[in-house]
Amino acid sequence: YGKCREAVGRGAFGIVLVSCKKKENGAGEELYAVKKFQRQPKETERMYMRRSMAEFCVSSALSHPNVIRTLDLLKDAKGDYCEVMEFCTGGDLRGLVRSAGKLKWQEADCFFKQMMRGVEHIHEMGVAHLDLKPENLLLTGDGLLKISDFGHSECVRLACEEDVHMVSGIPDSDPYVAPEEYTGEEFDGLAVDVWACGVIYLAMITGRSLWRTAKKGEDASYARYLEERRQQEGFGPIEWLPGVNVNIIYCILDPNPSRRITASHVLRSEWGREIKLCKASEGS
Repeated sequence: YGKCREAVGRGAFGIVLVSCKKKENGAGEELYAVKKFQRQPKETERMYMRRSMAEFCVSSALSHPNVIRTLDLLKDAKGDYCEVMEFCTGGDLRGLVRSAGKLKWQEADCFFKQMMRGVEHIHEMGVAHLDLKPENLLLTGDGLLKISDFGHSECVRLACEEDVHMVSGIPDSDPYVAPEEYTGEEFDGLAVDVWACGVIYLAMITGRSLWRTAKKGEDASYARYLEERRQQEGFGPIEWLPGVNVNIIYCILDPNPSRRITASHVLRSEWGREIKLCKASEGS
């Protein structure tokens, strides 16, 4: 996979490097993203190996245009596990929104539909991502969105099972964390992913996070959302959206996870069907 160059991303569990390899015919270069898993304090070699392999097993089993393609897991000269993935030249959604201020609703809708398609596939495979946020949504040079970073993901349903296993724990990803994650009880990881998608969509449209944390007693903005969503006038940032998607966003951001809409239902809704995709994502 060539030689690693500069770092393009850092997280609590690893660093992502770009690797460059000359093509076999000598015409140009191939780029790869290499995630080097960093061993944590008090983590044994066995624990480190299991964590690295667990993430690789999940991500490499997924195959969808809107999910990052994972190619290999290997050890480098220092004995660190490295996960090799396709490289996205367009950066991430967080950087795009920051540079643009906010996105036009047609552009936000396109990215949202791509994200929901990727989430639908992940969920159909029995996996909950559990850490969806703009910096984990990578972009190709022609606007194809790809979900990445499965470091917090969990298998919540095996192929032979119908029921979803509950999960626990809170990744440090405010304001995208769902309210039920703060209860201290187990929760539905699939519903948590859908909530994050709703928060991400509103961040694309408005250019900002509408609340810091989904805790009624700690965040006045979130408390206002809970109050206004029950009123006839509704919650301003959602009510200003083009009419057909208002109810869907309310269903995505339902504080009761048992009532929250699924990714598949979003895509089958009138709004989901009508969203126009850019050419790069039409086949996804």
